[in-house]
This record gives sequence, C-alpha cells and structure tokens, in this order.
Amino acid sequence: MQKILFVALVALFVYLLYLIFSPFLVPVAWACVLTIIFYPIHKRILKRLKRVNLAALISTVLVTAIIVVPGLAVLASFTSQAIDMAQWAQEEWGERKPVAQALQVLPLERMLDWLAEHDIGEEEIRNFVAEKLEAVVGFLAGQAGRLAANVAFFFFQLFFTLFTAFYLFRDGPALLERLRRGLPLDEVYREGLFYIAHNMLYATVYSSFVVALVQGLLGGITFAVLGIQSPLFWGVAMGLFSLLPAVGPWLIWLPAALVFLLEGKWGYAITLLVVGVLVISLVDNILRPALISGRAQMNGLLVFISILGGIAAFGVLGLVLGPILVALGVALIEHYTAARLSSPTPAETAD
Repeated sequence: MQKILFVALVALFVYLLYLIFSPFLVPVAWACVLTIIFYPIHKRILKRLKRVNLAALISTVLVTAIIVVPGLAVLASFTSQAIDMAQWAQEEWGERKPVAQALQVLPLERMLDWLAEHDIGEEEIRNFVAEKLEAVVGFLAGQAGRLAANVAFFFFQLFFTLFTAFYLFRDGPALLERLRRGLPLDEVYREGLFYIAHNMLYATVYSSFVVALVQGLLGGITFAVLGIQSPLFWGVAMGLFSLLPAVGPWLIWLPAALVFLLEGKWGYAITLLVVGVLVISLVDNILRPALISGRAQMNGLLVFISILGGIAAFGVLGLVLGPILVALGVALIEHYTAARLSSPTPAETAD
C-alpha cells in the first residue's frame, strides 16, 4: 500500500511539474538544439578564457549573432518570397503559359490521352493547381499574420531560449555528469551508450544540417546569378530537400533547368545543369564523408521518417528535434544489442 501511495505521489508531482514547465518546453528545446550545435565552438572559447560565465555569455552572444539574427532575417525573407512566388505561379498558370510551352516541347500526347479517357481535362488540371496555390498563399499569409499578431510572445520565447542557452553553456557539463551518474547502468555500458549517442548525433544530425546549409547556400546563389525569381526561397527549399535521403536539391534545380530549356535559354539551362551536377549535388559526396569520418550513420529511411514525423509532431522544431530523438533511440537500441551480444549465455556460464 505504501509503494502504491508513493508511486501515486511521484506521478502527481511529475504532472504538476509538467504543468509548470509546459509553457516553456518549446524554447527550452530550441535552447538545447542551439547549444548542441554551437557547443564545439563554446569548448574552444572556454579553453581560452578559463572563465565559465564569460565563456557562456560570449557563446550566447555569438549564437544570437551567427544563428538567431540571420535565421530571423531568412525566415522573414523566405515567407515574403514564398508568397510572391505562389502568386506569380498562380498568374502564370492562369495564363496557361507553362502548359502551352510544355505541349510544344514535350511528348505529352499519351499522358493527355490517358487523362482524357478518365474525363480529366486541361481546364480541370489548371483549376486544381490554382486552388492548391491559393491554399499555399493563404497558409503563408496566415502564418505571417499570426507571427505579427503574437510578436511580443514570440520575442519573449526568443529571449527565454537565449537565456536558457546561457545556462546550458555554463552548466551543461555538470548537468550531463549528473545524468551519467543517474543512469542505472554500469560505467562501461554507460560510457558506451554516450559514445554511440555522440557519434550518431554528429554523423546524422550535425553533418546533415551542415551539408543542407552549404547546398542551400550554393543553390540560392546560383539562382540569384541566373536571375531566377525568389532565389532565397528556392535556396531554403533546396536545403530542406537535401535533408531528405533519396530526394536532394536536384528536385529544385533540375525542373528549373527544364524550364530554361522550354523557354529556349540553352546557355542558362546548361549552366544550371553543370552547376547542379558538379557543384551543388557533389557537395554531399565530398563534405558528408569528411564530416562523419568513420562514425556510424543512421539509416536513410529512419532519417526520412524522423524529419517528416518530427515536423508532424513538433512543428518546425521537429525538423531538428525529430532526428535527434530518433538518433538517441537508435543509440539506445544499438547499445542494448551490443551488450546482449557481448554477455555470456547461460550455457557458456555453465561451462
């Protein structure tokens, strides 16, 4: 009876703590993400200064200057360019220009015949695309309006995120050491688990986002040089697609090259194809192996599921939090499996 009462009190205590901390879970999660990303640089700063508080303050300021401020600027420009791009595409589809050009260049007779057999005409396709574009425009405009309406709350959460990041930089090693001691595992198993988790996070999460950042940056610059509308929007899109295995930024630059071909701009098309194949896509083959350097990488299917599932569960935060949680889960499973395989069986013990 006493054990049941104790468990009930612990459950009640945990629930009350959740009610207290629930409004701050999202900024705390973002602070953890920013701290993990920036911690290698913080270690170098701390090694030089030898002062914990000053190093944590400098790291927080650098996070604000290098990640937060440019991220906010990119987010605002991305939203604006996304709305402009959707409106432009809607106008172009309304004039049927892409349809007419595609019919002149590409052999689409069979596809159109199949659509006609199923009572699907060009007008229905155009209306369907226009409706979807209107929905995209409405969603983006709504999100921008919601952000403007809650700007005070947004900046409060941003301040709390940076405030938490300061304490994580300062007290992170001590918290991690307490976590290590609190795990009910032998020291060898515990250190092995942390080693696998560190390698998995670095090889899967850190390397993926570095590659995505570089590919998105190169793609956006290429689109800007070629005069393509909304280059920042397309650069961010290429970066996001590069996070997904078997997808990659080619899903953006290849159709753009085909559009140049349809318009008869052969020089632009060839330039985009060459840069896309030899520069943007080749970054993954060069940069990723250098970053992971022999570390165990998470399965491509798990990465794909973790990103999309993380977005569905946590929103934009899930883009980062999803792969981190799945990587930690895989590390737990791999460590448990390795421990089971290394432990002697009852028959071996009897011998």
